Amino acid sequence: MNLFIYGTLMVPKIWNTVTLCPDPISTAGELFHHRIQRVKDGDFPGIAADSDSPYPIPGLVIQNVSIAALDRLDQYEDDFYERVTVSIQTEKGTIEAQVYRIPSDVVNEVLSADPWSLEWFEKEALERYWDRLFA
Repeated sequence: MNLFIYGTLMVPKIWNTVTLCPDPISTAGELFHHRIQRVKDGDFPGIAADSDSPYPIPGLVIQNVSIAALDRLDQYEDDFYERVTVSIQTEKGTIEAQVYRIPSDVVNEVLSADPWSLEWFEKEALERYWDRLFA
C-alpha cells in the first residue's frame, strides 16, 4: 500500500520512530484540492479537502507500507483523522495513495486558521513536539 505523508512524518527521525521502518522507498508528490493548516492547540498539521485551494500540498509517497507499520501509524495519528485514498501527482504521473485527512464534518472544530509548513515545524516546534511525544 502507498501512503502520502505531508506533516510531522516527513521528519525522518519521527517516521523511523513511529514505523520502525527506516529508509522507506519514497517518491515526491503533490496533493491537489486540499488545504493544510495547524490543528487547534497543536504544532502538527491536518489537511482537509478543499476544491478551491490554489496550492498543492507537497509530500512524499511512501511505497509498500507494511501492515505492521500502518498499525503503528494508525496509533500515532489522532482519532480525528480518517485514512482515505487520494490521487497524488508525481513526476511520473498520478498514483493512488492513502492519506490521513480531517473529515469534512469536523474540519472547523479541528483545524485552526494558522498555516503549517515543514520549515516552520522544524525551526519552531520540532524539539518541543519530540520531547512531548518521545522523550
